[in-house]
Amino acid sequence: MYKTLLVAVCLLTLACQSGNQVSDLKVLIGATAILQAGTNPIQDAVIVISGTKIRAAGIRKDVPIPQDSERTDLTGKWVVPTQGGRIAPGESADLFILNSGPNGAPALGGVSRKMIHGQWN
Repeated sequence: MYKTLLVAVCLLTLACQSGNQVSDLKVLIGATAILQAGTNPIQDAVIVISGTKIRAAGIRKDVPIPQDSERTDLTGKWVVPTQGGRIAPGESADLFILNSGPNGAPALGGVSRKMIHGQWN
């Protein structure tokens, strides 16, 4: 009887813990993104990040948003890769979030957040 009760408690504890797992998927939604230096900006972009890597990036209508993900609305902001980087599947999630500057150009002095290897800093 005691063993059965102990097994039941262990299973219940495991079930509760697995239900509380946080996904390692992060989704940045709505920003204007410059995927690589010298390319045209993409408006209303979606960038999906899995762990430390970019899984997908593009226009919102073309990139599915995973259900189990941490979502960040960046409408009105710009997302650019760190120097020498690019925003593309398989690339490291090293990004700057910028405030928009005059005439819609990114204000390089206006970094509001940064992500290094998929973690907010």
